Amino acid sequence: MHHQALPNREGGADKMKNVILGVLGVAIALLTLPAFGQVKTEIAQALTAAPAGVAADAAVVRMDPSGRLTELRAGTNGWTCIPPDDPAPVGNRNFPACFDRYGLEWIEDFFAGRKPNPEHVGYSYMLRGGWSWSNTDPAAQKLAPGRKDYIHIPPHIMILGAKVADDSGFPSGQADPDTSRPFVMFGGTPFAILIIPVK
Repeated sequence: MHHQALPNREGGADKMKNVILGVLGVAIALLTLPAFGQVKTEIAQALTAAPAGVAADAAVVRMDPSGRLTELRAGTNGWTCIPPDDPAPVGNRNFPACFDRYGLEWIEDFFAGRKPNPEHVGYSYMLRGGWSWSNTDPAAQKLAPGRKDYIHIPPHIMILGAKVADDSGFPSGQADPDTSRPFVMFGGTPFAILIIPVK
């Protein structure tokens, strides 16, 4: 009696498995394209905060509202840049910043509610400008009663160290500082910053 060979079921299953995996791979790749594009945008925007020579080898991290950092790009020169909290800025409320080692330490302390180490002096570039709810209260989360607008700050560098800022002799404690000239923000507090406009 002649017996007809049965089809190779295992081979068919393997082919089907490969097809499914291939389709899944394409779907995953398509789903990750927007995220990858967003990261590239965030990196590009973050690096605009510093001079080209600093930005070229700087790390880039994303900071969430609690101050937690997520690395987007490794760096080699000790500087870390942070993109605006919205990669598609609205108006002039979002600005990138770049910090050296102690500057990044300062900003992490600030978001954690810790007093910065008074022996450490940090430096920061904000060449796209910046803003603050208040020039006197580091804990401000909204405009003070009677204020109609936040503090607009042109492109500047920051020296993050209360002793340096308070001893600088520049204007301090003003509710409405002249931001076209050097001034001290949060003067008399552990978070005092010397802000020096560059344009």
